[in-house]
Amino acid sequence: MNERRVHRSTHPIEAAGLYLDAVASRGAHDALALADADGLLLAGTSRGPDVEALAAIAPLAAEAPPPPHDGLLGLVTRGAALQVWPLDVGPSSCYLAAVGGAARPAGLEADLNRILG
Repeated sequence: MNERRVHRSTHPIEAAGLYLDAVASRGAHDALALADADGLLLAGTSRGPDVEALAAIAPLAAEAPPPPHDGLLGLVTRGAALQVWPLDVGPSSCYLAAVGGAARPAGLEADLNRILG
């Protein structure tokens, strides 16, 4: 059997970051950040906008529509659109912040639960 993954890790957080890198590439997202309910970064992509800043913004942006892409948000997203999706990862409520791209990646919640569970 051929292994389809080129980059892999046995460390769950690192594996989640590698998974988000692959999801971002497939979905044309500039960056993805998985945040806990307090806005702390759990995992994120290795390229693109600052994923720690995206994680901090995620809980706030999930509660209310994000403001226009100027000011602080524009600096964090580099002017690109921000999308935030709530996720249940294990027993925790989390958020996935996405910069760029159009749609929520399919299978995301199940995959992250498998990786981080």
